[in-house]
Amino acid sequence: MSDPSMRRRVPSSKAEQTPVTPYQRHPPPPRRGHPTRSLHISLSLLILGFFVVYAQKHQTFYHSTPTYAKHSKQLPARYAICSKDGQSIYTVPEGEGVGETQCVVVDRGQVVQTGSLGKIRRNWIDKNPLNAMKIINLPQGHTMTPGFIDSHGHPLIYGHSRQLPLHGCKSVAEVIRKVEEFVKNNPLKEGAWLEGLGWDQNIWENKEFPTAADFDSSPMLKDLPISLSRVDFHVEWVSPAILKLLGDDIPDVQGGQVVRDENGRPTGIFIDNAIDMLTAIRPPWTDEDRERYLNIMLEDAMSKGLTGVHDAQGFLKEVPFWKRMAEEGKLPIRFYQMLKCEDEDFCGDKVEQITDPESHYILRSVKLFGDGALGSRGAALLEDYSDKPGWKGFMLKPEEVWGPLIKQWYDAGWQVNVHTIGDRAAHVVLDAIEAALEGHPLETRRNARFRLEHAQIMTSEDIERAARLRVIASVQPTHATSDMWYAEDRLGPERIQGAYAWRSYLNHGGRVTLGSDFPVESIDPLKGFYAAVTRLSEDGRSPHGKEGWYASEKLTRIEAMRGMTIDGAYASFSNITGSLKPGRKFDAVIWDDDLMAVPDDEILDVKVKGVIVDGKVVWGSLG
Repeated sequence: MSDPSMRRRVPSSKAEQTPVTPYQRHPPPPRRGHPTRSLHISLSLLILGFFVVYAQKHQTFYHSTPTYAKHSKQLPARYAICSKDGQSIYTVPEGEGVGETQCVVVDRGQVVQTGSLGKIRRNWIDKNPLNAMKIINLPQGHTMTPGFIDSHGHPLIYGHSRQLPLHGCKSVAEVIRKVEEFVKNNPLKEGAWLEGLGWDQNIWENKEFPTAADFDSSPMLKDLPISLSRVDFHVEWVSPAILKLLGDDIPDVQGGQVVRDENGRPTGIFIDNAIDMLTAIRPPWTDEDRERYLNIMLEDAMSKGLTGVHDAQGFLKEVPFWKRMAEEGKLPIRFYQMLKCEDEDFCGDKVEQITDPESHYILRSVKLFGDGALGSRGAALLEDYSDKPGWKGFMLKPEEVWGPLIKQWYDAGWQVNVHTIGDRAAHVVLDAIEAALEGHPLETRRNARFRLEHAQIMTSEDIERAARLRVIASVQPTHATSDMWYAEDRLGPERIQGAYAWRSYLNHGGRVTLGSDFPVESIDPLKGFYAAVTRLSEDGRSPHGKEGWYASEKLTRIEAMRGMTIDGAYASFSNITGSLKPGRKFDAVIWDDDLMAVPDDEILDVKVKGVIVDGKVVWGSLG
């Protein structure tokens, strides 16, 4: 097969690039009768009233409850999608490569055959001319891939975060201005907190954490309860009003930090486990809030080509909400959830797993947290931080807890996914995984599918060991391109060699699945695809120039495509998604250009034109 990265598709016409409105927010107006005929007027009003009542009942007019787009003509139970340009459909089979074909035949939401147009005509049309199957042609220059899967995201938190995003603020003053503007337009309800996400002290001039006193500079904010999460969610910056709610005696905690001034008073910064004190007094979400946040996320996710998301922190108390959303048909894409206990280390006996592959909500894994984040120096390192001698970060649980805890979850039949960013966290968790696997049959060990979420910094020995143990590295390529401006300062020139080392992991025979960690990073999977294959910022820069940051660790486009499709399916035990080969669900994305062929600097210009799940168009259109 010729190298697909050397091919170039014919660009789409301008007409074909016209954006498709993703949602029909209002029902079409009823057809009115002649204005001089009172009977027709009455009927029209009656029909209009029916639509209004129906819309209100189903929240059609409510901004955050979308009505998912339908194809202009309802798709039949059986149809084929073909490319006029030849092999412009990527099937991404098990094994290797991306598998190019011209046509895909779909029957009741499942792929039943792939091949050339001639083959499809012979098998499905010539043999049955009286009941010929419909063939839908992709527009010229368009391509189709399996639906993209984000293997690490936070759906509800994403929707919540969109109310006050603080990404890119270059100073405390800029954050304060944004919060003031938000308050002007969104008066705070009684008992509520003002919450936002995205600030990052590493892009500020002094690179220091802010303080509660900073809010006192604003007469508008000084008395309000404000809690702003750092971009990685591992730090919260709160106002004096919230410090007052916590009382005078704010204790230190294991696996976290309450930052204090020279007099021992809390400054308003809470790191990792210390955030639990804020969680205990934070106003809770309602299911109405959750559904609103979910719909915000769904609209953005589908518009970017996502047909599946691995929810990396599904709280136990939220399981009934997710089950209800699935039962009511309100999950147009697939969710694979990692359970997060709240007040205990093991809660696997308090909820039943959901493993029906037909469901759009699967619950069979757990999320454990090994350490914090590199940006806040909470990641647990084996040796001191290079830019903070005497400090190694911290494990969120004592080391002796990990062996029994991981074994308990594994023996109870749960997939175990552990947040590990620092090399010490990875080492401790791999020790625990290795011990948990001892005594189990070889085939059982091979299919355990333990996951290291982030797998960000590892020693070369632990990279080799993780691959040997068949531990999946669940990585986020845009973390590398966000962190590359300060990561080496934190780690030094030697330790950085084992950081964001995706190529090294694959070279040892390991398996990698890709995600974004949205809303920490963008929900757009193409930003991750671009970062994976270039290791450059979106404007083409890196600390090492235009070749990319530690370019030897880049992924190929084939590896990136697989990491966002078939590998995401494997990492969630799915053998019915992630591919367009026969027997798989027809979850697909139609693009207006070819991700495998466009130049690097045009990857982010490729647009989603249609999204299909279970053989049905859920966003955009087929042409």
